[in-house]
Amino acid sequence: MRDAAATFLRHLRQAVRLLPEPLGPPLRAAQTELRRNLQLAFNLASAHHRPVVIEPLRGATEGRLRLHLPAGVCWGRPQDIPLPPSLAGSGWGNGHPRPLTVMPRRRAAANVWFLHHGRQALCLRLDLSGTVELLRYRPRLRAWTRC
Repeated sequence: MRDAAATFLRHLRQAVRLLPEPLGPPLRAAQTELRRNLQLAFNLASAHHRPVVIEPLRGATEGRLRLHLPAGVCWGRPQDIPLPPSLAGSGWGNGHPRPLTVMPRRRAAANVWFLHHGRQALCLRLDLSGTVELLRYRPRLRAWTRC
């Protein structure tokens, strides 16, 4: 009986480990800000029939939006976090931010952005057709999952 209880508890701990940890408040705020800026950029590009650029470092000017990040959230991919499997063979190696260019008709320049805070990370992939994929790194599983 005692062995069965110990085995059950071990399996229960493993199952709990697989449950997703909540995304930390700074990364959750950054995720919300990123989604809002992308939606605004797509709307502005369609309304004005001109490209709109989202940049993390510059101020907002005509045709450019500045992404504001919460304190402690950093750009880039830490070395101890692997690339998502979909980027493994792409030749994409660093996590430095490049401007995202959003064009009319929901088109966009392909790009990948990484944000991290502590051991948690987010990966935004924006492809040429304007499709947005947001992935989250789960440190306990050492794996990327969709947000």
